[in-house]
Amino acid sequence: MHLSTSKLKLASWLVALCVVPQSMAAGLSGLDPFGTERAIAKLAPEYAANGSLPCELPQGTLTLDQAINLALCRNPSTRAAWAAAQAQAAVLGIAEGAFLPSLTITGSKDRNHGELTPGLKATTMIERRSAVASLSWTLIDFGGRLGNLANARSLLAAAAHNGSATAQRTVADVVQAFHFVAATEQAFAANQQTEANAARSLEIARALQTGGAATLADVMQAETAYHQTVYSRIQSLNNAEASRGNLAVLLGFSADQPLKLAPVATPSAAAVTARVSELLALAARQNPELAAARDQQAAAEAAVTTARAVGRPRISLGAQYTLADNAGLPTQRYDAVGLSVAIPIFSGLQTHYGIRRAEATRDQATEQAEQSRLAVSQKVWNAYHSLEAANQELATSATLAKAAATNEEIATGRYQSGVGSILDVLTAQSASANARLIRIQSEFNWQSARAQLAVAVGRLGSASDLDAVAPVEAR
Repeated sequence: MHLSTSKLKLASWLVALCVVPQSMAAGLSGLDPFGTERAIAKLAPEYAANGSLPCELPQGTLTLDQAINLALCRNPSTRAAWAAAQAQAAVLGIAEGAFLPSLTITGSKDRNHGELTPGLKATTMIERRSAVASLSWTLIDFGGRLGNLANARSLLAAAAHNGSATAQRTVADVVQAFHFVAATEQAFAANQQTEANAARSLEIARALQTGGAATLADVMQAETAYHQTVYSRIQSLNNAEASRGNLAVLLGFSADQPLKLAPVATPSAAAVTARVSELLALAARQNPELAAARDQQAAAEAAVTTARAVGRPRISLGAQYTLADNAGLPTQRYDAVGLSVAIPIFSGLQTHYGIRRAEATRDQATEQAEQSRLAVSQKVWNAYHSLEAANQELATSATLAKAAATNEEIATGRYQSGVGSILDVLTAQSASANARLIRIQSEFNWQSARAQLAVAVGRLGSASDLDAVAPVEAR
């Protein structure tokens, strides 16, 4: 069978119609010709780091920096935030693509089979083949595409900053959870010490009772205090286990994932050197939540431009080439090129109300941006003074713990010597136990306060960012 040149061309067009779009889609799926995702990395430093962070639990002990990196890589909240930013990057790509022409190729093949003349047995078969290539290009739309592009860019910036804010909140949660694990383990150890001290007091009371220097009431009081410390130790162990499960989940693991944390340095009440006014100014420049609110405001402003462009003319360029091959007829080839102008006249006031809605949305976004500015300033203010209070608590709790421990030793020694009472011992032991827990709580409060200040200012992606707010000076 021999095919004419026109038939070969038509067949090649039909093959291209089926194959080329699929191959192009497969080849372009991993490309980003407009560089939209680079904008995410530029706006959100945490996103750039996320691509190269280790996602597996390291061997040995887990440091705070390693825990932060794991959370940035594995935590579902941060991953979802970056996925949302990537989706918005694709929207920006769509807006960029609106400035390019669109090309469409269609093809058809018909086969008609029937009688030439009704009542006669003679039949015929007619085949029709055609292929059409169409090009459409919007040249001028008086701001519509530019408005969409500006809107998409602002929304991408908002999504990137929201991702950055989510990542920083996750880091703050990890910092708190990491130090809370350390605090609950220290509390468990402190309760073990309290239990041991209570057991010693009980032994002393029993020995004194045997020698006739103490009463049964002394023994019963000491035994009651001992069992209370056992109860507290059991509770503290449960708290430690729960804190480990919470940290594991924050890092993107199951709650039963074993974790061995590296030792945490003891803070020593380093003063906050920055003034609150400086921190407020810094937050106004770099806080991602505030930046996202401003981006939303800019996107709403661009949406007003787009809404106004709906009622304006649109000028487009169109081109078409058609190839038709019908059996028994000469092959037909023809093309057409032209400009089209669409002028909206009346759309049932939809354009008018669309503009009003866009303007109201813009005003709403403006007020929300102002509300975000006020909220960020309040977060910085509260975090700053919380850290200052935590500094004072550190100094006070250290003195308190030392004095209470000394008082406990004196009371126990006096009672063992027969010159003190069991009530003095139990009171001193209770005060010493509370002082140890207060010291542990003050250390955790300090770590939590500096993390909250860092995230309020808008810079918390590593342990070094914490040291920039308030360095740990180990004793």
